Amino acid sequence: MAYDHPIYGREPAFYPVHAALLAFPVACFSLTLVSDIAYWRTLNLLWLHFSEWLLLAGLVFGVAAWVARMLDRVVRRISPSWPAAIGGVVVLLLATLNSFIHTADGWTAVVPYGLAVSFLTVIAMIITAWLGRKGAYHA
Repeated sequence: MAYDHPIYGREPAFYPVHAALLAFPVACFSLTLVSDIAYWRTLNLLWLHFSEWLLLAGLVFGVAAWVARMLDRVVRRISPSWPAAIGGVVVLLLATLNSFIHTADGWTAVVPYGLAVSFLTVIAMIITAWLGRKGAYHA
């Protein structure tokens, strides 16, 4: 028995890879904000180092997810939601800036600019997700 599925055959080739890779930056950048707040409240350097590693992991997986999405554009000629794609680049740029801010020593690595940029990164992720809901694939 054959089923008519409106998306069957149109699902992007790299979409599952993109979706799997995209979960990591969302978690890492959100947890960076949490660890920055923990450092601000406790002054324990462990939280600062957690933030640095979370930013690095989020950037690596974020770039990989963006490359998978752009490969889907090239291979299958399926256009992504451009506001969401631009929002993703903005999130990666904010996270890169945040990573540079976190290279400072101690208190100045987090308060006030590191914490503020972590907050802006999470807000940019929320806005990007809202803009990208139009291009979401539903089964």
